[in-house]
Amino acid sequence: MFSKSDIESVSNSHAAPLYHQLYSLLRQKIESGELRHGTLLPSEFALAALFQVSRITAKRAFDDLQHAGLVDRRRGRGTQVNHLASPRMLRAPLTGMLESLNVMGQETQVEVLSFTRVMPPSAVSEALKLLPGAQVDRAVRLRKNGGMPFAYYVSHTILLGAGFSARSLAGASRLQVFKQMGVRLAEVDQVLTACAATPEVATALQLSVGAPLLSLTRIYTDSDKRPIDHLHGLYRPDRFQYHMHLAAPERRRT
Repeated sequence: MFSKSDIESVSNSHAAPLYHQLYSLLRQKIESGELRHGTLLPSEFALAALFQVSRITAKRAFDDLQHAGLVDRRRGRGTQVNHLASPRMLRAPLTGMLESLNVMGQETQVEVLSFTRVMPPSAVSEALKLLPGAQVDRAVRLRKNGGMPFAYYVSHTILLGAGFSARSLAGASRLQVFKQMGVRLAEVDQVLTACAATPEVATALQLSVGAPLLSLTRIYTDSDKRPIDHLHGLYRPDRFQYHMHLAAPERRRT
């Protein structure tokens, strides 16, 4: 439910109060669907022990989540997620999307913050249709333009081979790495929403905890109809805009 990175992201080293850091982290996980509707969250005591904060801090975070309508708290039953994440899938011509992503990759700089082999969260495992116990390569990257960070990426990729590594991702875009490895992309499902910056993301993007972000999730499928990659990108809205041009198909003249 909570990774080591999640736990370490709630810290006195951040300017925001601890309860707000914890609230922002939980809210992001609920709104993204990682903590699903009906999930029973840890008790105040258990949450406080896990994040090494006071019980009052954990209670304040839960109270704010309840006020936002994201959880239901009942005596004797605990705290349960009652937010139903139901994002709408956007579909667009794949060629144009990949061209745009390639251009952005060429015109900006990326820093690989971490690259590890992990057991993915259940939501990612289901999206990638993985077998129980299957591992993936998890990469955390920061994208910059002119030295200023504007995007924070967390990707989970099925095991493609030695060519997919921290070193290859530092020297080329993921799309270029996929192409070099012979992966042919056939479909991309994309979800756009908004969320608040967690402490870890806020630090990387040079924002305050809880600042609004554009949240984008992509699932890449190859020509064998196999989901190969799950990407979650968080963007500073003051440094990044997502522009889509939609046009009605031309009618045939008779």
